[in-house]
Amino acid sequence: MNKKMKVLVAGPFNSGKTTFIKTANREMYDGVEVSNYDAKEIRELPGTTTVGLDVSHVNLKGVEFLLVGLPGQKRFSFLWDTLGSDYDAILMLHSAELPVSETEFYVNFFSRTPSWEKAKKLIILTKRDLNPEFDVSSLSVFGLPVLSCDPRSREDVNNALMFLYNTMVYSFDR
Repeated sequence: MNKKMKVLVAGPFNSGKTTFIKTANREMYDGVEVSNYDAKEIRELPGTTTVGLDVSHVNLKGVEFLLVGLPGQKRFSFLWDTLGSDYDAILMLHSAELPVSETEFYVNFFSRTPSWEKAKKLIILTKRDLNPEFDVSSLSVFGLPVLSCDPRSREDVNNALMFLYNTMVYSFDR
């Protein structure tokens, strides 16, 4: 049984990817974040945006997770082709503030990568506190498991990672 998982963390801009990875293990986090700008208005926006990779690893119950987060802006998709291969799992984060069509773009993109067939896949719904009326069942259109998670909560992040691992072990051991 494989006790290591390489996990790609992808999804739309501002869906919580960096927060998820930092929460998993802040001490091992490495990433490239810069101030966020509105290119049309040429003004700085609150918060930061990832322009490279977010990387961290965490050991949970003897399982070593390597987390690699991609920038969510579509303009960085040239990175995704290279990085979307050789993963054990792909997490798609979706913010409850966004329409389902935003995540559809990412699912369609990564479904064409070499890792898609072998990788475990999970949609993680974030920011439910900002839109409690979000219809979780609307994400079932992708045929992937959906789990709600607050990426600021270490317990939620750990539970999501262990759910992913346990699902993988179960399917491989059958």
